Amino acid sequence: QNPANCFADRELRTATVELMGPALPIPKARSGNFATVYKLSCNGASWAVRCFTRPVHPDQRLRYDEISTALSSASIPYFVGFRYLEQGIRVGGAWHPIVKMDWVQGEPLDVYIAHHLHDQGALLALCRAWVEMSAVLARHGIAHGDLQHGNVLVVRGELKLVDYDGMFVPKLAGRGSHESGHRNYQHPKRTESTFGSSLDHFSEWVIFVSLLALAATPRLWSAYRGGDDCLLLRRADFDSPDQSAVLAELC
Repeated sequence: QNPANCFADRELRTATVELMGPALPIPKARSGNFATVYKLSCNGASWAVRCFTRPVHPDQRLRYDEISTALSSASIPYFVGFRYLEQGIRVGGAWHPIVKMDWVQGEPLDVYIAHHLHDQGALLALCRAWVEMSAVLARHGIAHGDLQHGNVLVVRGELKLVDYDGMFVPKLAGRGSHESGHRNYQHPKRTESTFGSSLDHFSEWVIFVSLLALAATPRLWSAYRGGDDCLLLRRADFDSPDQSAVLAELC
């Protein structure tokens, strides 16, 4: 509520925080699995400030440094600029790390699908974009680690990925993961020791199949409660595929 006092970063100290609204003038929070995100703006620029809600692992800064180096050298268009700030936000007199990311104005994947559910052309175009993005990541040996509706934004028809806490880049080979991803998009046998360039393969297929199915049969969205923390498939479908109604219909 007072950026000048709680941030060390010069830009953030002079920024304005997006509020809930006139009736509730407190910072607007967007909560995720490991962090809460706030929008701050200053001199025409905006940032997404990720404040961690769990203790940060000792090697988190090293990981972000390697991720930043890999993304910069690869020039992959699906990621946005960011900085990991060890002395990020001050709470109760103690400094805690944050991630300062460029703000991207787009729709989360599930929201975009809901808005274009009966536009087959838009959904098929998204399928093609998804395949292209997956191929680019594979070519560079990079995995996001938590591909799911909340971490995939659609910006004027283009894909952007956010939340890089669990990313794999080649220089991080040999380390484990600090997370196991959204349960409705990950293989049931994935653990924190699962960490490598193939990390996204299962979730890539989950999202691709969901997009293709919805482009062909939009009624599946309401029939299987699409948008309810998933696109079409859930962890229960992966745990017991023989008993899954949606998998039976897709087959």
